[in-house]
Amino acid sequence: MTSARSRRTRRAAGAALLGTALLGTAAAPASAAAPATRYYLALGDSLAAGYQTLPGGGSEIGHGYAQDLARTLRARATAAGQGFSFTDLGCPGETTGTMLGGGCPYPHPYAGAQLDAAVSYLEAHRPDRVTVTLDIGANDVDGCATGGSLDLTCAAGGIATTGRDLATILDRLRAAAGPHTEIVGMNLYDPFLAAWTIGAEGKLLAGLSVPLADTMNATLGIVDALHGVPTADVAKAFSTNAFLPLVPLDGQQLPLNVQRVLSWTNMSRGDIHANDVGYQVIADSFLAKF
Repeated sequence: MTSARSRRTRRAAGAALLGTALLGTAAAPASAAAPATRYYLALGDSLAAGYQTLPGGGSEIGHGYAQDLARTLRARATAAGQGFSFTDLGCPGETTGTMLGGGCPYPHPYAGAQLDAAVSYLEAHRPDRVTVTLDIGANDVDGCATGGSLDLTCAAGGIATTGRDLATILDRLRAAAGPHTEIVGMNLYDPFLAAWTIGAEGKLLAGLSVPLADTMNATLGIVDALHGVPTADVAKAFSTNAFLPLVPLDGQQLPLNVQRVLSWTNMSRGDIHANDVGYQVIADSFLAKF
């Protein structure tokens, strides 16, 4: 017959063993979770696609702000022990209308509209951490300055179209985005400031272009804000409104805004797109919002 003292001793020993087992389980290192992947989706027009003309003729894509951003985001992900995936859907020539309905004139890696492809991407990555950058609207107004003059009616119509269509674009992106998706838009530099160097008419065109750029950028900023989207301030980085101070460039004294456009874009050979320096400035403007 087992004594009461023996039974109490066995129960105490059993409790001690159980406690040791539980303590050991708690102290054992948990199996390391697979590192999360950070995703970056670039949307927009030729700036997002990284379009540039080349000095000797021809052009290239894939060498712009999205690629600059991807390098930095990849480095951040690597430092955090994460994977990284970069997808660029930007299409040169894209307007807000073709982004919504399709028909971008440059070859692109998706069928139909860029927005449809973006929505499908976001829906597939709803649980993931996704950064989305968007630039759109420049091609809605770029055709309004031709032959050294500015068609104000054309520009006003293009700005109105941009505001209306951007609201629809952001509505759909927001609806498709998951809880860990961040969307950042951007405003625009003013390439027509480069006309300053071609005489009195050029100075007039450059001067008129700035308030129109301000109106476009105000429209982009308002629509972004209404959708909870921060706006990378590219216009400020390019000093779009700064006709002073005068600074040197190629033996001339030029307004700061003119000098920056000529130094940071390819307007010296008639190409409105940023060069390597300008694309990095745009990337840095985005990074300030992440």
